[in-house]
Amino acid sequence: MTPMSSVRKQSLRGMLAHGAVVFLALAIVYDSSGMTISVSNPGGVGERHAVPVSLPMDLSGWAEGSARPGRLRLTELNQTGTIPVQFEADSPGSKRGTLWWPMSPSTNKGRRFQLTLATNDAPAALTVKADGGKSFYDIAEGALPVLRYNHGTVQPPPFIDKSYERGDYIMPLFGPSGEVLTDDYPKDHPHHRGVSWSWPVTRWGKEVRDIWAVRGVWARPVAMRRVEAGPVFALLHAENVWKWGDTNPIAREEVVIRAFRRSGGDRLVDVEVRLSALAEGVAIGGRPNAGYGGFGLRAMPARQRVITRHVDAPESPPRRSWLDYSGMFAGGQGPAGVAIFEDVANLHYPNALLEYPELNYVMPAFPGEREVPLTKEKPLVMRHRLWIHAGMSDAQKLADVWAAYANPPKATVERNGGVK
Repeated sequence: MTPMSSVRKQSLRGMLAHGAVVFLALAIVYDSSGMTISVSNPGGVGERHAVPVSLPMDLSGWAEGSARPGRLRLTELNQTGTIPVQFEADSPGSKRGTLWWPMSPSTNKGRRFQLTLATNDAPAALTVKADGGKSFYDIAEGALPVLRYNHGTVQPPPFIDKSYERGDYIMPLFGPSGEVLTDDYPKDHPHHRGVSWSWPVTRWGKEVRDIWAVRGVWARPVAMRRVEAGPVFALLHAENVWKWGDTNPIAREEVVIRAFRRSGGDRLVDVEVRLSALAEGVAIGGRPNAGYGGFGLRAMPARQRVITRHVDAPESPPRRSWLDYSGMFAGGQGPAGVAIFEDVANLHYPNALLEYPELNYVMPAFPGEREVPLTKEKPLVMRHRLWIHAGMSDAQKLADVWAAYANPPKATVERNGGVK
């Protein structure tokens, strides 16, 4: 791998287009004591593992518009205990948005939850802290670090040439006991960086440069549009611009990261990247004659390492696809790993799964040896889920996590009596 010189819609399809994690069949009942949410779980999603559930909601039509998002509480009917719940507004201060909560495993096909208002705000399980210059943002859950998103430039260590300095990537990504899972500025390929999204073919007109290898074009920070932390997840929404020769803006990039609270020893991190052109003739592509590029993971070396690749046969749509990198990482309390899942709505899904064991690098390579043009009118959207887990890779668990990401049950809203 060497550098080159050159809702509002009431349908599952509509909701997936907005990047939600899991949409389940939902009915909303308004009464004097709160709101009852019914969750239908045909197909078994969530039977063995907790899954994040999301429900588009307009709080202005409930509690006479006085509902404060931080005071929302959720309980499952006929069960004890309160379930963490978090409201993500469509825009700051808006009463419209999405309600999120982690649904615990259950074999019940139909489940009911009660949403009520408390008198005080719920404490946040996750936190986000920026450095003084807002160059990077650290997400943590209590004392346990989760990840750092480097919005600005990360300076290379003394033994690496300064020409490789760059930003706009996740590093470190931490494991279930706080061990570091990712590598940065490795001596063999100093342009490799943690969890990143970049392309060896970065075209503007007739010329090709290389944002992957940090040659001739760079992603530079514009603004951090949103920073939130709550009982269910932490959210970062960053804006960057790709600069040709570090001068001319050729593409706008938005990055949305949701890091969910732990479930057992596991954690989900969703990353969405949106690219749109700011100039004519902009395109991205993988390395010619190799195909690598896109969303990738440069992992730390691990003892007893196992790399798992799986793609279903072409005659089995929708084809399951995942990559997993597991082993014994320095500083950990046992084996751990990280898996990468592509959203089934990604262009050319499933993309080729590439591994470079000698480099500790894995990726679903997009778009391979093709070139994909970027337009000003419609962003190119790429979504991926990271599953950080305790233990080595497990085929059944990987299949379950894929199913919860790719095949959520259909969403329906009952319409009778006071149900809307």
